[in-house]
Amino acid sequence: MKTIIAVPDFTRKAHLGKILPDILKKLNKENIPTNKIEIIIATGLHRPPTKKELKDNLGDIANKVKVSIHNYRKNSVTYFGRSKKGIPIYLNKKIKNADSIITVGVVEPHLYAGYSGGTKVVAIGLAGEKTINATHHPRFLDHPGTSICSVKQNPFRDFIQEATSSLPIKYSINIINDKNGRLLKIFRQDAAYSFINALKYSRKTFERKIKNNFDVVICGIPKEKSINMYQASRAFNYIVNTRKNILKTNSLILVKAGLKEGFGKGLGEKRFMRKIVKMKDPNKMITYIKRKGCLAGEHRAYMVAKAMLKARLGFISEKAEVYKNKNLPFLFFKNSKEADSFIKRYFKTKPKIYYLKNAFDTILVKST
Repeated sequence: MKTIIAVPDFTRKAHLGKILPDILKKLNKENIPTNKIEIIIATGLHRPPTKKELKDNLGDIANKVKVSIHNYRKNSVTYFGRSKKGIPIYLNKKIKNADSIITVGVVEPHLYAGYSGGTKVVAIGLAGEKTINATHHPRFLDHPGTSICSVKQNPFRDFIQEATSSLPIKYSINIINDKNGRLLKIFRQDAAYSFINALKYSRKTFERKIKNNFDVVICGIPKEKSINMYQASRAFNYIVNTRKNILKTNSLILVKAGLKEGFGKGLGEKRFMRKIVKMKDPNKMITYIKRKGCLAGEHRAYMVAKAMLKARLGFISEKAEVYKNKNLPFLFFKNSKEADSFIKRYFKTKPKIYYLKNAFDTILVKST
């Protein structure tokens, strides 16, 4: 029997060095030989991991079992049919020959799926470009159900379930991290129950009700998300796109991020960069994309443009000087002192500021 273990790329902390050895032990007890097991890194449209990242995240597992990296291009995926809404389903070719699939996911708030985890690692992480383009189109992103922490009547989440429902997924491992990125809880069951139970636990962990509104939100993000502007820009929408956000009018959101890879190196990141560099007016970009559509990667610029209608956006980064004179639609500050000085000038009266340690694991919702 051929067994595939689908794992997320390294922008999410999945503790694979700890999780994968346990999976292999279980499979060996079931008399599945190592040469019939393959781990696939589900990168979607993002760049492949470096050798160092593979070593840091997998440890010596790569010496014991075959590890491959997903390729979204048409020669590496195959057609699995269409969803009820007409979305073409292209997935990694190796899935076609799998007798069983094990998924590993990190359950945390997600802008489109409501919560990540479950079988998203296959439906999106191991998908072809056509599938990812179709699911990251405004007709999905603008649906009222497609929002952070929302899983009911969410067409993006529904697609994930539909696209993977006929696959031989043996079981799913869903991981929940604490606010410091440490392993907090593991759910290991069949795909449906594993995600449902992880979701119940996650809601209590990640969602926070706030009574007041704020002029400024200054937030940190995990180092995995801090690596480039594509990933880090998600934080803006994690503040803005809640059921009811905590922002006042003329507000400001600043994200602390290293940005050592600039915009990012993958196809999606490069598309994001091209749109952001050209964007002069967020309203015009939104109107254009609503009319013409967009490719995956460009959708991130679309979401950033929508956030710009709610707040002014900026980064606090050691790389700030590199971007300050590039005519980008973001503010850039090299440190907190420089940001504080701007905030004092920007607001006529003393602003109300919310300091958020991690925008990705604490979702702020205005209480009614």
